[in-house]
Amino acid sequence: TNKQYKKYKPDHDSQDHKGVNLNKEDQPAVYVSWDDAKDFAQWLSRQNGQKFVLPTEAQWEYAARAGTKTERFWGDNPDDACKYANVHDQTSKKEFNWSREEHKCNDGYAGTAPVGSFQANSFDLYDTLGNVWEWCEDVYDEKAYEKHEPNNPLITTGSTYRVIRGGGWDSYPRFVHAAYRNRITAVNRNFILGFRLCLSQVQQ
Repeated sequence: TNKQYKKYKPDHDSQDHKGVNLNKEDQPAVYVSWDDAKDFAQWLSRQNGQKFVLPTEAQWEYAARAGTKTERFWGDNPDDACKYANVHDQTSKKEFNWSREEHKCNDGYAGTAPVGSFQANSFDLYDTLGNVWEWCEDVYDEKAYEKHEPNNPLITTGSTYRVIRGGGWDSYPRFVHAAYRNRITAVNRNFILGFRLCLSQVQQ
């Protein structure tokens, strides 16, 4: 959240998007680069004496699927999203007049939603889909899963991009499912890009 991130960087500003506030304490921190997220993980590890890391892409997908085999942890229908995720829906369509396809439901938020506002998946994880795109540790490789073992690989070569997953509050249906892979440069900061951390079993 912004509140948690500002303990590390008090002057951080998640800003607003066309007048919609993204900077409330309980909203997810955005305008955070991959490098920023890595630095925060290292800082938090020092504060707690435990090791926090960005998830690998494989870990992220395992967590997002939560044992399901459907496109989304709630099923295959994208228009059921508004019980489970903050996505581009009728609310954001009305607010911003975007021409992109929306989810045919209403989640009640034009911008980011407070973290944990929607139903969790069966692993009790919130917002694995929607709200903000999330950084993964991996370098993006279009053919990563053709070239690597499926048992939690960490992709360290292939391009200059890093992986982001999950879709965001502005995302239309084809982006908001567990298998969708996207990429962006590590230094990028924008209004749809945040992160979550894993607690590693390896201690500091």
